[in-house]
Amino acid sequence: MTIKPDKPLQVGDWQYLPEQDKLVQLGADGKIAVTADLDNLSQKVANYFIVNAGRLITKDELLADVWGIRDVSDGRVTRVIRVLRVALGDDTREPSYIETIPKRGYRFVAPVTAIQLPEKSGVQQADIIDITQNDSKPRRYWLPITAFASVFIAAMFWLLVPDDAATSDADVIPMLRYKPLTALDGLEFYHNVSPDERYMVYSYASPENETITVLMLEDLIQHKRVALTANSYSSLGAAFSPDGKAIAYQRLIINELCEIRLIQLQSDLISVKSDDLLSTCGKRSISARLSWSADGNYLVYPEMRDGDKQLTLSVLSVNSGTTEKLTVPPASSFGDYSARYSRKGDKVAFLREAAGVAQIWVIDLTTRASKLLAKVVDAYPGNIDWDLQDQHIIFPSSATSISKVSLDGEVSVIAHTDNSASEIQVTRSGNLVASIGNFSRINLKKISNSLVNSEQSNEPVFSSNRNETLIEANPNPDGPLAVVSRRSGLPQVWLMYPDKTQKQLTHFSERERIRSLVFSPDGTQLLVHANQQIFLYAFDGTYKKVAGSEAVLLGLPSWSRDGKTIYFAEVLQGKWRIVELSTQDLQSRNITAVEREFYYQSYTADYAFWRESNTNKFYLQRAGQQPEELAISLPDTQVITKFHLAANGIYYSRLVDEMSYALHYYDLNTKTVQVVVEQMSLGRFSVSADEKYVYILEYELADIDIGILEQLVDSL
Repeated sequence: MTIKPDKPLQVGDWQYLPEQDKLVQLGADGKIAVTADLDNLSQKVANYFIVNAGRLITKDELLADVWGIRDVSDGRVTRVIRVLRVALGDDTREPSYIETIPKRGYRFVAPVTAIQLPEKSGVQQADIIDITQNDSKPRRYWLPITAFASVFIAAMFWLLVPDDAATSDADVIPMLRYKPLTALDGLEFYHNVSPDERYMVYSYASPENETITVLMLEDLIQHKRVALTANSYSSLGAAFSPDGKAIAYQRLIINELCEIRLIQLQSDLISVKSDDLLSTCGKRSISARLSWSADGNYLVYPEMRDGDKQLTLSVLSVNSGTTEKLTVPPASSFGDYSARYSRKGDKVAFLREAAGVAQIWVIDLTTRASKLLAKVVDAYPGNIDWDLQDQHIIFPSSATSISKVSLDGEVSVIAHTDNSASEIQVTRSGNLVASIGNFSRINLKKISNSLVNSEQSNEPVFSSNRNETLIEANPNPDGPLAVVSRRSGLPQVWLMYPDKTQKQLTHFSERERIRSLVFSPDGTQLLVHANQQIFLYAFDGTYKKVAGSEAVLLGLPSWSRDGKTIYFAEVLQGKWRIVELSTQDLQSRNITAVEREFYYQSYTADYAFWRESNTNKFYLQRAGQQPEELAISLPDTQVITKFHLAANGIYYSRLVDEMSYALHYYDLNTKTVQVVVEQMSLGRFSVSADEKYVYILEYELADIDIGILEQLVDSL
């Protein structure tokens, strides 16, 4: 049920704009100055409160009227209320917006009155389009991996163009809302609907045990749900056989166990008859998505075997148990992480990660010829699927849109949606089933460095309803921090000064995946590595492009010790090399080394540090001396790397299990490794100039549900 006001309202200190479905605050010039930091679900709850202001609303009423279902725990409502309070600036002790009535529910206590907006306010047409397009969500990579995108553009087009210029109904991209299929607390993902569309199997990670996933099987008609596997290992990527009587899945314990297994179902199709091993897979594999061939004889899935440096696709014969490697991704790629057989079984579409961007490929199983169809620059799909005629690949193309790409590489949007999708499946009736929501919410924390600081410190740097995904400490103690935040919509870089003032540095008009931030040694300039471009920013917001082109993949940038030179790695024809640029002449390029993935110079000591791309070994070189190999090692499955070069040692993040990292310190004097932080998220960190503090990303488990868009692709 959709309930929202139909006219502009004054809501406490906020104004509600029905054209945008947003709560905003207007500046002195009558234009929008602030937009409430609310995702789609939180905005729906806010609308319900506004429409029912002053009335007691129970949790059951919210669940029924906003969620549309009753199979949701109270904890989920509580989390949304907390998000609303943070976004609106409410105080639970003296509420001015949402009052909690113990054991009964909530009451919206802010005054709500109709208003007449000024003619030149922030609700002019151009502003409506600009702001709603910027409301998008970033994606979290596979499993530790996008808010409402407006379709008012199409609606306003109809109002502004003359009748004879109006497009036909077939040209209008629909705006669709997901109907929920699951609503558990925690993560429901890697779903697969049975061929008859009665049952659905999916992986589930509960808030109480978020590092382990169990397989859940759900009867979508009788709403009966059972667990198929134990919680002593992770069960992932389940897929029904073409006859619907068996389920293949991956049993995984990172660096210890990887198996492809087959569950035979009892005649009731809701309980396990047997669970047998089909084949082992590489112990260094990460979570896989499995897909059956149309005849039920083969399974395709990603894995990383001993000796491999990338995920590759393997094909398993269900009858004989033999396996064959299907793809060989380039050395510069993390690999191929998801695949789907065509409905006829003669082709496989798959996803390849290359320099942080997802690519859609297709391979013809008859000729083994492969072809790149599209790059997905505004999203990171977890899975893809074929349409019903095997003519297009369907995929999440942004935070709030679903697109298709033809076998000729032509891409078009087929629907805007009210939520972000990751994993998708197209059922035989043309329904699109998707995992929707966010895996986690990420905030920034400042903690004591136990190596040099006995003071106990553990405090938030900044917390919002939108993820903060990067933080970089300034080498100048009096300089600002650099933070990547989505508080203004798209991911942008913000400067946070010691006096608590903040300034938005970048103003990207499209979603950019910001990969790294690097301050100059004096702390007055910032390198921003966004997608496949590197920019040099001054603090006044002016910038210059350092590097970036379609043909070249870029690695992490760095500065020379004196701040006069910029280094970055690039991959050309599969080979890594280090490029050197003068800050005075960014057009003058020198190749200073080959077969190196990065090159750093310490700001506080006279040494350089790099990793060889062909051996993955780390080296340090002091001035006037020969390079020496360091006893630093990283798992081959580690995607995110970060290093901080201090005077006497090197801080680095190391993957310790499939969902967490540890912060290590390599002492250059003793040649030993110490653990600074035993567990942190995503491998991102930064160290203060005096080394007393470490900035880390801390995430809390968010919520992923499974929803359905009915008959979306049956006519394609």
